[in-house]
Order: sequence, then structure tokens, then C-alpha cells
Amino acid sequence: MKPLRVAILTPTFLPKCAGAEIFHHNLASQLAAAGHHPVVVAPRWCARELKTRGWELPYDVEGYPANLWSYLKRSAPLAFWLNRRALSRLQRKHRFDVWHGVVLFPAGVCLVDWQERSRVPGLVRAVGDDVRGLPGRGHAPWVEAILRDKLPRARAVVALSESMADELGELGVGRERTRVLPNAVDGTRFASGPDRQALRDALGIPEGAFVFLCVARNHPQKNHPVLFRAFRRLVAARPQCDLRLLLAGRDTPALQSEAESCGLADRVGFFEFGAPAGTTTAPVMPPQGLVDLYRAADAFVLASVLEGFSSALLEAMAAELPVVATDVPGIREVVRSGDNGLLVACGDEEGLARAMAEVSGSPELRGRLSSGAGETAGHFTWPAVTSAYLGLYRELIEAAGQRAPAP
Repeated sequence: MKPLRVAILTPTFLPKCAGAEIFHHNLASQLAAAGHHPVVVAPRWCARELKTRGWELPYDVEGYPANLWSYLKRSAPLAFWLNRRALSRLQRKHRFDVWHGVVLFPAGVCLVDWQERSRVPGLVRAVGDDVRGLPGRGHAPWVEAILRDKLPRARAVVALSESMADELGELGVGRERTRVLPNAVDGTRFASGPDRQALRDALGIPEGAFVFLCVARNHPQKNHPVLFRAFRRLVAARPQCDLRLLLAGRDTPALQSEAESCGLADRVGFFEFGAPAGTTTAPVMPPQGLVDLYRAADAFVLASVLEGFSSALLEAMAAELPVVATDVPGIREVVRSGDNGLLVACGDEEGLARAMAEVSGSPELRGRLSSGAGETAGHFTWPAVTSAYLGLYRELIEAAGQRAPAP
């Protein structure tokens, strides 16, 4: 089949390192390795920063005037008109076969609006926060009004899980236009590497310590206060054990004072990883330092209120870590309690502490959960997910009747 030219339109990208940025860097790299021609269309500041770093990326990056999205709050008609002009210019320049929009708002709705007036096929991929919101922290009414107006007209909307697809339905997106395509993980990166004890020595972890790892940015969705209180309960219940908690993610060092207030200052370590600097080599994501944390840990814990489809959870399973997590959408689709992890009620710090005690106290349970976790991760490989996206791209192109012309 003829290689495809794929535009990945995203409001955020490298060098920022969170789930969406890492996923789309890896997807673009996989598409390029398969002989296609992806172009990441990202805010101009991202494009400038990437050029400054001089990375030899396997795909191209095109700057986009992201300030045009800001007009949506002031005048939606003007914003859509300006974005249509910008997208049309890019289409004339690159003659993309298909567009892949990232995040429902703002990039997604602008892409849908433009595609209504063009013959260019494409999809919009939800990432989690753009569909699911915490109570009292949902979309502003004017944003939800735009989502309900535009999203039902999308050629295709990608959800990360079946429960997310149901929630897209509540925004008016029909199931016939919804595709469920999960995140992916490169299990080979977690299966081998530096000696585990050497990694623990480098981290200052004493011999015999039991280490829980949580990879989650500093955000109310991740429910770090409940995690700290549960860990405090665990430490109090098992004073004879050297228990440690490593916390990695964006802005997590800011949580240090909260850990100290729980009396955990000497038991909790904080890590924040960014894209590597000082090299022209294309960044491998997630960063190696984070992979090393997974390989140094004994178990993984996640206290989230909700998830889209946690990449960190897949990474932990690829590292064959037994998982303790909350029974919420975006987690329960992956974790089968007693098989590849333990699920506890959201917000139940006593239940979370009890499950952490079970995992840390039973080698037999850890062995069973580790085996199940590794088997689960094997179902979410990059070749499988990339193939699914290529299939959807070609389906959309075929439905459009011909390869995308310049509007």
C-alpha cells in the first residue's frame, strides 16, 4: 500500500513530557518506522524549542499559530474561521492524506469544523481529561456547548476505553462514529536493563526495603492525599518493615511538604523527568530514568479518582509489578482484582493501606499478580496499536472517496 501522509494536530507536545505528548511522539515514530510520513503540527513554541534542541526526530514538526485557539472564548465564529484558514494553508502545503487531532478541545473541535467544509478525512482522539472531569471541575458551559455542537459531526472520535466511549455518547457522539483504541507500551524496555540491585543502590534504597512506586502527575485527579494517608497507615501497621514510596510525575516535588506533614519525609522520594537535553539523538519515551524506577520497585500503586487509560499502569504491568489501584473508570478496564492486581474503592484509604499490606506481605500473591500483569501488558503492544490506527486512517480515506485533495 502507498505510504500515508499523516498530520497529527496537537495543542501540546515535546519537550513537555506527559501521557499525550509521549503517546503521540511514539505513534509518530512508529508510523515513520513503518514507511509513512507523519508530521506533528504543534504550537509554534514547541516547534521552536524542538529546533533549538536539535533532535534528529524520525518525523517532521510544523509550527501552528496556537493563539488562534484562544479566540474560541472571545468569538467562536471568528476562531473557527481563523483556524479553517490556518488548516487549509497546511493542507495545501503538505497535501495530507488524513488528519489525527489530539484532545477534543480546542484542537479537536477546530479540526471537526474545518473538515465539515473540506473533503479531508480525519479523526479526533480523546486523551481522558477532555472527556472526564472531577466533580466541580468539568468543562465551562461555553466549552461544553461547543463540544456538543461539533463533536457529533466528527468523522471519527477515538476513545481510550469502552467507558470513555459511553461518556462520549453523553456528549452526543454516536457509537457508529466512535472507535476504542487503547494506549500502548513497549514491553521490551521494561524487561531488561541495568542490574536491579545496582538501580536500587543508586537510588539509595536500603537492602531489604519494600518499594511502592506511583507514577502520576501532581493533580487532584491522582488523589495523592489519600495515597499519603494510606501509606502512613501501612507504615504504622508494620513498623518492623522498611517501606518506601517513590512518586514520579510532573510537579510531584511540590508534594514534598504534604508528605512531611504526614510524617513520611524519610520514606517518600520524589522524581520529575523531562525530555533529555544536550543530545541530538531522538528522545526515547518514557525517559530511561523513569523506566529504571519501574525496574527498581517492588509494586505499583495508583489512587486516582478517574483515569482515561493510564499509560503508567501499562508500564508498571510491562515491568511485571503487582498493582494496587482504585476501582474507577480507566483502571477497572485493565486491572482484574486478584489476577493482575488488587482493586480498592476510590477514596478508601484504609482499604488502600490493607491492599498494600497484602501485596508487600505475601510473596505468593506478588508472584501471581506479577505474572498476570506481564500477560496483560502483552496485549497492548505498539505494533498492534499502530496497525489499528493505520486501519482506521485507511477506512476514513476510503469513506472520503479518494485521497485527500487540497481544499
